[in-house]
Amino acid sequence: MNAVPHERGLALLVAHCASLDPDSPNASERLDEALGPDLARKLVFALSSGTQSRERSRSGLGAHAVFAA
Repeated sequence: MNAVPHERGLALLVAHCASLDPDSPNASERLDEALGPDLARKLVFALSSGTQSRERSRSGLGAHAVFAA
C-alpha cells in the first residue's frame, strides 16, 4: 500500500531536486515572496516560538519529580 499518491510523490521529488540548485530561492525567500516579508517573519516567529512551551507541557511544565518517603 502506498500512502502518498504517485503524482504527488514525483512532484515532491522534483521540488526537492530543484531546491538543491544554488540559484533557486530558499524557503525564506519563497515565503517572503508569497506572503510579504512582515507577515512571513511573524508566521515563522509564531510557529517556532511554541517549541519550548510544548516541551514544557510534555515534561510537566519543567517541574522535577520529587519522591517523598
